[in-house]
Amino acid sequence: MTRPLIPLLTCVLLALASATASSPDRLFATGLKERQAGHLEAAERAFAQAAVLNPSAANWRALADTYVTDRKYAAASDAYDEAARRYRQRGDTVTALALEQLAAPYRQELNLFSFGTATDTPVGCRTAARLEPAHGLLLGTYVDEQRQRQNGPIDVSPLSTDDFAVYFRYWTLNRPGVGEVFPTAFAASVRRAGGALHLALEPGLPLSEIDDRVLLPFAQAAKQADLPIFVRFASEFNDPANPWSRDPALYRQTFRKVAATLHRVAPNVATVWMPMASRLDVVDAYYPGPDAVDWVGVSLYSVPYPNGNTTAGVDTTNPIDALRPFYDRYSCRHPFQVSEYASASRSGAAPGVDFTAFATSRMRELYWGAALTMPRLKNINWLDIDGMSSTFVISKSSARRNDYRLLSVPAKVDVFRTLHSEAVFLRRWPTAQSGMGSAVPQPFPDGVRAGQPLRGALWLKTVQPAARVEIQLDRGMVTVEQSLPYRFTLSSTLLTPGPHTLTVRALDASGRLLLGASRILQATR
Repeated sequence: MTRPLIPLLTCVLLALASATASSPDRLFATGLKERQAGHLEAAERAFAQAAVLNPSAANWRALADTYVTDRKYAAASDAYDEAARRYRQRGDTVTALALEQLAAPYRQELNLFSFGTATDTPVGCRTAARLEPAHGLLLGTYVDEQRQRQNGPIDVSPLSTDDFAVYFRYWTLNRPGVGEVFPTAFAASVRRAGGALHLALEPGLPLSEIDDRVLLPFAQAAKQADLPIFVRFASEFNDPANPWSRDPALYRQTFRKVAATLHRVAPNVATVWMPMASRLDVVDAYYPGPDAVDWVGVSLYSVPYPNGNTTAGVDTTNPIDALRPFYDRYSCRHPFQVSEYASASRSGAAPGVDFTAFATSRMRELYWGAALTMPRLKNINWLDIDGMSSTFVISKSSARRNDYRLLSVPAKVDVFRTLHSEAVFLRRWPTAQSGMGSAVPQPFPDGVRAGQPLRGALWLKTVQPAARVEIQLDRGMVTVEQSLPYRFTLSSTLLTPGPHTLTVRALDASGRLLLGASRILQATR
């Protein structure tokens, strides 16, 4: 379902017809005055005329800002994109990226899906990589020392080890003789739990000193562990705070060295190349190449106040918007994963406020957005820590710390359990190696067989939260769940032979239409 036609082109064409009487600067000043007075359509005309006479990034951005105020979100995102294009032409990629990210929340989406037989990987994408499940999304979690003692079972209560396919932990790669070479005991516990191991392998020595004397013992121990292992070496390299970020050429060379040794010695290991979900402009300089990288991942966190800044209000960024630029760039070359994710239910910036509703909403957006719209996103790992006190973030100011726990927050656990009702979410590693049958989300069909039920779901992304979603088949209302993925079933009695009109509407709390679309569904004998 495509979005409605937008007013941007019409506005610009009108501007072309009337942009002869004033200078761009005068029109810009008029636009500011009209917007301040609340005359939004007049402001839009003035800014559009200014953009015609002088198509600067500033004029396009002013037009976009006005469209936002006027709730013309599709036009706003297009105008922001045009402003970003202008900045990119000038070589200002930082501002261009900022504007592209500013545009993302205003790209409203409404797409229907059904659950059907798996399809092949899209043409142009690489064939399956190491440890890549044919279909479905592996559920993973972080396990610290408190939840797994030496040689003991993994404790993920109140959930169980049957609820996770991947377990991850940080590990330091050191010189020979400095500490344990490999987390053998933890790997054995993961193997007994029937899962795969994900290691965030961080250099404990300079990149220039990593050679086979360091790598071979680790690789040999990984092979002997005899379970699937993801190794993400020196991740978040686009964070200047990490020492391995300082020389992209050396980083690429070292990653390739690590990957070559692991691929040669330990065929049960897949390499993961993982930036932060930011600074997309620099990550290509660190890309080691398709032969060295098996999976691409990102680290991503949903927090109420990014960087502890409360002045802008609670953050409304949909995690799918943050992932999309990375996913679109790399997912045809590699399977994709969110190597670390968490949504915060408490924030150090507002320690007395309960953000559980924020956290659970972002969970649904990420997991269901990935399952429905990103078919090559195959793994999400939750970082289950209390960042308000964890040593991982103790160096940050208190305002920038957040509570990322999953297993200790009942509402988050409840959302996680609902994921298990759909086979697309893989809770056990062996499941990942089998066919998914009818569990794979598919684009909604144009035609169906008459007299057979059709089970569907809806991906919905709106600027303002939808208070109610309505689905209508012809003249009858269809029962639909009121949270992502908005599951519904078209019953066999409704799908009689012939054409049917399916209508979807997302409404706000006052009943105003936020987004809607209709399509014809043909039922044949």
